Amino acid sequence: MAAAEPPAAPTAASVDSLAAKAASLALDGSSTLPLWFKPELFLEPAFSPTAYVADLRRYVPLETLSSELHAHLTALKNKLVEVINEDYNDFVSLSTKLVNVDGSLQRMQAPLLELQEKLEAVRSAISEQAGELASGLQRRQAVAEARALLELMQDTAHVMSKVDKLLGEVRAAGGAASEGVSPEELEARCRLLDRVASEVSRLQFYAARGQELEFMRALQPRIDGAAEQLQGSLDAALAATLGSQSPVALGVCLHAYAAIARPQAAEAVVRQTLVAPVVQRVVAEQKAKSPLAGPAGGAQLSEVLAAVSEGLKERCSPFLEHTLSQPAAAQAFNFLGGSLLAEVLAALEDSLPGMFSAGVPATFHANFQAAVRFLDSLEAFCTTQQQVEQLRASPAYTAWMKKWSLPVYFSLRFQDIGAALESKLSAATLQPAPPAGGGAAAQPTLQWAPSAAVWAGLQRCASPDIFLPQLADKFVRLALQLLARYAHWITAGMRQRSEAAAATAAAGGEQQGTAPGQQQQQAGEGGGGGGSSGNGWEVAASPEQLAGLRQDVDTLLAALLSNFVPQLAALLGSMGQEVGEAVAGAFGEAAEELEGAGAALMGAVAASLVDKSVVVLKQLRGIVATFRMTARALPTRPSHYVSMILAPLHQFLQAEVASGLSAEARQQLAAAVVVGVSSRYLHLADDTLSTVRKTESSLKRLKARQQGGEGGAATDTDKMIELQLFLDVQEFGRQAKQASVDASSLDSYRQLWRLVAPQEQAETISF
Repeated sequence: MAAAEPPAAPTAASVDSLAAKAASLALDGSSTLPLWFKPELFLEPAFSPTAYVADLRRYVPLETLSSELHAHLTALKNKLVEVINEDYNDFVSLSTKLVNVDGSLQRMQAPLLELQEKLEAVRSAISEQAGELASGLQRRQAVAEARALLELMQDTAHVMSKVDKLLGEVRAAGGAASEGVSPEELEARCRLLDRVASEVSRLQFYAARGQELEFMRALQPRIDGAAEQLQGSLDAALAATLGSQSPVALGVCLHAYAAIARPQAAEAVVRQTLVAPVVQRVVAEQKAKSPLAGPAGGAQLSEVLAAVSEGLKERCSPFLEHTLSQPAAAQAFNFLGGSLLAEVLAALEDSLPGMFSAGVPATFHANFQAAVRFLDSLEAFCTTQQQVEQLRASPAYTAWMKKWSLPVYFSLRFQDIGAALESKLSAATLQPAPPAGGGAAAQPTLQWAPSAAVWAGLQRCASPDIFLPQLADKFVRLALQLLARYAHWITAGMRQRSEAAAATAAAGGEQQGTAPGQQQQQAGEGGGGGGSSGNGWEVAASPEQLAGLRQDVDTLLAALLSNFVPQLAALLGSMGQEVGEAVAGAFGEAAEELEGAGAALMGAVAASLVDKSVVVLKQLRGIVATFRMTARALPTRPSHYVSMILAPLHQFLQAEVASGLSAEARQQLAAAVVVGVSSRYLHLADDTLSTVRKTESSLKRLKARQQGGEGGAATDTDKMIELQLFLDVQEFGRQAKQASVDASSLDSYRQLWRLVAPQEQAETISF
């Protein structure tokens, strides 16, 4: 018997099963566990230790839980030992019962080794036979390839001799002669040539397959010579066919060209036979009328291309209708591009070499429009979209379009239109708009030259004499740039006007009895305090001029949305609805920017009127001296100057220049002036009351040191001053209401009211 081996270590699966068994033993009814400790939860598949501990720690201390878990672990280990020891004797005696294991293995191994030897012998025999079979297949394949090459050379030689024989028949039948041939003879000759072309096509195919063979390389010159000889006969036959206009012969002849893959040769014959005479005749007739050069070249080119288009339509229509209606011919040949357009382009380059120049934009525009119309006339011959795309993909079409320097043309137009606007915007003062010329009924009425220049630039961008659909994106961008430049000119000017006024005030430029508007003008003339804009139009402009400029902005906005955008949309109508919507959205944003510029103008006008009103408002400082130096009764009515505070606003709104403003602009102006004056009023009133109270405090301290003195008189004066200010502020609110502004809804006025009103009336504004 074999020696007993030591017991093997328990596997993981056995340990898990034993642990489960031990756990079940530990969970009997005799266990003395707390009610909250439930070990059966440990065996559930969804058991989570973290959640278990987090749940128990709310009402069980962690130390108690730890001790219970350690005690449970100890009990499990003890039960595990007991379960293992129950069958330990059987486990140990298992190895002693296994005898003669090696002998059994040897008896089982013997037949397996014998079977392995037989399989190796069979595999060796099969490998030898497979090698012999592969060698035989290789020899067979080599023989087949050699036979195929031999057959290819035999077929090539046979076809070559056949082609030579057929070409001999062609020469015997008359070769390239075409004069005095009847339509039947011409058709028979074309069929013979088509037969030769099919054989030449086979010959070229064989030559391409065996191009690595010396035999084929030696035969290649004969093949090329046969193809050239055939093409010469085909050219003569096609020229004769075009003259006789035989559709059957034409179809057979074109089929022969397609068979030898030489469509360009057929296009050259058509170009020389049909197209060139028409183009040369038209050019000669135009030369006879007038020389094809000079500044009138645009008109001449239009006449030339129109005459060429009519001549080609008359001469080539039957041929083109026949060829373009045949799918095979339409796909193989491109007579519109390779024949018609190529010949016209070559003739124009010889006769009108300067017509493609963009040096004179007006002439270039007329020439390009004539060229586009000519291309449209060629596309009119097409019957399918594929034919149109084939024409546009032709080298002649690409060369035709590259001749026209569209970027140079737009650059010249951009400089012309942009310079016209920039010259008006860079002027030191606002210049009146020139009187409207002819057709002024459709033109908006504008007061100032920059506004008129903007509208003129927009009209030129959409003018049929300037606009080109191929440059639509650039002209739309230019129109938007004109509007943006105009709006920026206004907003930047108003900002610089404000900065100049602030700089003048900071430098002590406010002189006694001088209106701030006059101070700004004096500062502009003196060049001080205004930065780079100290001598610009924005400082010198009066409120009336700014109001007129605001009217121009409103007029431009109305004309832009009602006139210019529809006009531009009509030019872009062929580009799709999405393009139209995008352009309308872009000009909507430009209109919003213009509205912002108009608001800036009204803000500047309001600032000027506020400055004029503050000159009157400064009389508020005299109230203190009046009540302290004179004996006055308790005030019952506002000061006389209050009715004059908003006089500049009333005078401006009643002036003729303000009559052109919209109701909304007038309301915005009045509200802005009242807000500005209220803010300045608040500052002056607060400063005045602060001074009064400081003076009153000083008087009280002085009288306190003088025994027997009375302090009541100063207090009464203080109250009278406050009451007078309250009456004045109340009257100012009434004056604002006459200007259609509800002062009680303005923050600055409410602060002013609370500053001067008695305590019981501070929160209730009443006029």
